[in-house]
Amino acid sequence: MRFLIGSLMLLTSAVALGDEAQMKQWEKMDRCSNAAYIAVQILEESADTSKQALALHGAVEGLKTNTKLKEKTPTGNELSGAYNFALRISYGIPRPFAKRDHDWLIAQAATSCTLWVPSVSAQ
Repeated sequence: MRFLIGSLMLLTSAVALGDEAQMKQWEKMDRCSNAAYIAVQILEESADTSKQALALHGAVEGLKTNTKLKEKTPTGNELSGAYNFALRISYGIPRPFAKRDHDWLIAQAATSCTLWVPSVSAQ
């Protein structure tokens, strides 16, 4: 009986820790998806990289005061990482992007942000 109770307590604590880690990963995925969407919007607005740099800076500053997204608000690093990757892979794609290119680019930038940009707790 003690073995059973001990096993249940261990299992319960493992599930609770797993849920917390999973929630942090989901939050990062949400932040990176938002960052990728913003990055692609900046890329579509202009092909001029100096205008894109200004728009990216404005977006980072705007996100600092945005309270609507709460825990889904991307960090400056996440936005910059998504932008840099999207900029690299969108080279040669005519603007404005076609719907399929637009969606594909957002997915690629979000994935790169999720995989390569350090999480908030590691910064």
